[in-house]
Amino acid sequence: MERIEQAAALHRQAAAVVHAAAQALDDHVPLPRTDLAEQHELALRLTQAAAKLTPGWLGAPLDKVDPGPLGEQRRPEFIRIGSGHPLDDVEFPAVVPLLGAGHLTFSADSRDPRVAGALRSILLRLLATAPAGTLIVRAVDAVGGALFAPFGALADAGLMPPAVTERAGLQAILTEAEHWVMPNRPADQRRPAARPRRRDCTMLLIIAALPSAVTQDDLARIVGLAQNGPAAGLHLIIAGWPPLPLGPKPALPALPASTQVSLRTEYSLIGGLPFATAAPPTGPSPTEVWLGLHVPVKLDPDPPARLTQRVCGELAERFTAQGQVHLMDLLPDPDQWWSETSAEGMSTTVGLAGDTPVSLHFTDLTPHWLVGGRAGAGKTAFLINVLYGLCTRYDPDELQLYLLDFSETGALRQFTPTEEDPSWLPHALEVGVDSDREGGLAVLRSLERELTRRTAILNDAGVTRFHQLRSAGAPIPRIVCVINEFQRLLAGNDEIAAEAANLLESVAKQGRSVGMHLVMCSQKARSSNIFGQFLVRVALPGGGDVLEATNDSAASLPVGRAVVNTAGGLGGPRGATRGHEKTVRFPDPHADAQVLAALRQRLWQAREPASAPPLVYAAGRVPAPRPPAALQPDTAHD
Repeated sequence: MERIEQAAALHRQAAAVVHAAAQALDDHVPLPRTDLAEQHELALRLTQAAAKLTPGWLGAPLDKVDPGPLGEQRRPEFIRIGSGHPLDDVEFPAVVPLLGAGHLTFSADSRDPRVAGALRSILLRLLATAPAGTLIVRAVDAVGGALFAPFGALADAGLMPPAVTERAGLQAILTEAEHWVMPNRPADQRRPAARPRRRDCTMLLIIAALPSAVTQDDLARIVGLAQNGPAAGLHLIIAGWPPLPLGPKPALPALPASTQVSLRTEYSLIGGLPFATAAPPTGPSPTEVWLGLHVPVKLDPDPPARLTQRVCGELAERFTAQGQVHLMDLLPDPDQWWSETSAEGMSTTVGLAGDTPVSLHFTDLTPHWLVGGRAGAGKTAFLINVLYGLCTRYDPDELQLYLLDFSETGALRQFTPTEEDPSWLPHALEVGVDSDREGGLAVLRSLERELTRRTAILNDAGVTRFHQLRSAGAPIPRIVCVINEFQRLLAGNDEIAAEAANLLESVAKQGRSVGMHLVMCSQKARSSNIFGQFLVRVALPGGGDVLEATNDSAASLPVGRAVVNTAGGLGGPRGATRGHEKTVRFPDPHADAQVLAALRQRLWQAREPASAPPLVYAAGRVPAPRPPAALQPDTAHD
């Protein structure tokens, strides 16, 4: 009986609420026409103000208008994120400050389609407006990186790295951003190749979704960047902030100096206000100064795919044209030629990653290189760059070359004397050309004899490593043997292939201890036991098989690009930053034949006058091998 009475009381209470609501609706009177007119006039004034703050790409409704040419030569300080709707038939652009002011956050991450569309729209507006090279974008997306897939052309061109998806990638980006904010490191900690940062550049960090393994320390680093970033030209766009509390920790407050977008069921609200500096400790927080825009906001939808494709394509083309690399960019200053020692190892610049030179090394840890790429991918161009890079850094007393070329073009013949040009590369000792397998085998036999000679020298000196021998004063140069299209030498089951494979395996396993290194290049790198010694892998277009099977970083390389990997082709989490792997741009050295000829002539003229030209093994012509040298540590070469 008591429960029935409670139910009846609740029923009467609900009925009273319904009656009161109905009475309120009946008594509702629409706003006077003067108020409606005022709303329309205010929306018009806001639209006009927005047009001045966000002209062109920054404020146009991208789903309705193609704003036209890219780049307005101005920093995009304000940007449209959607449209405000104070009334059903009234709207105005929702514009917020960003670059030069503060940050932007969304209460939901990119799993919400509205957020995904708004993020892509914002990024497209910024890229299309910012002057070329002034906006540096780093992206994080724990949802597989799919949000940034439409911008893939920028990643292919090296203009915007692929989004990272794991915590390790996020940490690497946070470290880069922290260096951007606080670049003043002690001189002894700076990288020699680092260039002075341009003051007119801005770094934009977009986090579409935080990785699930993110920690409190990671979040604290993000907050620190938000506090110090605007003054240093760093700005954040974070979706899913504040994140859910981690463990017993309280929920994080709004991001400092940020505009906050809070998503509701059908609309969003804009709150907060970005400040260049933090509020005084005793004063109110920035978000308490302004309670927000009390108008429903609809976020901008995804820009049309054709528009994104056009913008990214044009930007990639511009970047490629502006970022062309020349052979001289990879070589040392002419005043510094032949100034380096090979005692501890050798290195040469093989390309540029952005504006940063990337070098590969011949050392005990990375003794040999494996290069792969389809026909026409630029393998020969890459090898010639490497050879000139080494031969301008190290003189013939520091470096000797054995060259084998089984390609149809026979490009390595340019390092030998001909009737038209009697010059040669003074570092070259023996060269096999014209796809002659017998000549190639003869060169490998000569290399094996040198391996035996050097092993005896090390044993007599009581040392086990080449650098120990050099430290004792023995003037023995390092040797690099380059084999272009090596698979033609090893093809088949004949005696030549078997002996060549055995000789290469011997050099690959023992060469590091005696200062001998291999660079093997081919269209297809079939699995072989010797490749375990080749920790440096260079994948050109179509050459992904030199990398680990699960490493697809070379899947869509354009000609003139290469993936350089120093961990035996090992990959890593998709989208994560890999310290052992970079994508570089490298030049076609034949693009300027005059420069190439001048380089060869200068190196030839700098040789010792008594030096002999290299032995050339060609089809139908196998010269007698050089006589064996005495097993003395003071014999540099024969």
